[in-house]
Amino acid sequence: MPRRLAMLAALDVLPQLAHADDELQKKLANPVADIVTLPFQYNTTLHVGPLEKPQQTLNIQPVYPTTLNDEWKWINRAIIPVTSNPAMAANGERETGLGDITWQSFFSPKSEGLIWGFGPAMLLDTASKDALGTGKWSAGPTALALVESRQWTAGALVTQLWSFAGDDKRSDVNLLQLQPIISYRLNPAVSVGYIGIITANWEEKRSSQRWTVPVGGSVSGLTKPHGFVPVNYVLGAGYNAIRPDSAGDWFFRFQVNFILPK
Repeated sequence: MPRRLAMLAALDVLPQLAHADDELQKKLANPVADIVTLPFQYNTTLHVGPLEKPQQTLNIQPVYPTTLNDEWKWINRAIIPVTSNPAMAANGERETGLGDITWQSFFSPKSEGLIWGFGPAMLLDTASKDALGTGKWSAGPTALALVESRQWTAGALVTQLWSFAGDDKRSDVNLLQLQPIISYRLNPAVSVGYIGIITANWEEKRSSQRWTVPVGGSVSGLTKPHGFVPVNYVLGAGYNAIRPDSAGDWFFRFQVNFILPK
């Protein structure tokens, strides 16, 4: 009898867990959701530079939301890249180290239907080597808008950066970043979506060298290890359909995202 009662209790809890997982997946697809996350995102891009060698980047991307009042949230997000760039000449060496850190801050109202947020963004001159950064301090606006349904999340995050200080000998920064947000939840644990960030370097006078437009997809799996925080895994790949001559073509991604208690 006790075993039967335990089985019935488990069957009663399963739909609640599935619902909780589905809601958590929605939040993972929403950059201004009220959850604390710590993603480690590893990217490999093939055929970079004149020697067409691979580039590797590990992005550490902590996200921390704060409740300001009953109506507004304040979400802070950082992207900390550790990059390994291939040599630019046959007798050159690979450059590895810390890149420029990106900080984005969103003010977002607590609302249903259309979800949106806006705020400032900065690109910090933190690169450990010249080849790994812009040599500039840059800032500008960032904003996002998205909608959610039972299975879909769709929208976009856009950031525009202009340099305002730094090495006068380095090129100015005038950079647009557009990140499409497209996610489809197959079940409470698995989702598929688009990966990639569209960029435009407005300082580049040649239109053929200005844009990078990736086409990529990913599959993610949400796990809840016993005695540990929820962990989301992402595996993806894509192709830079439009790109400057020095940019790579194929890229591959593996991400581990820890969902932390607030």
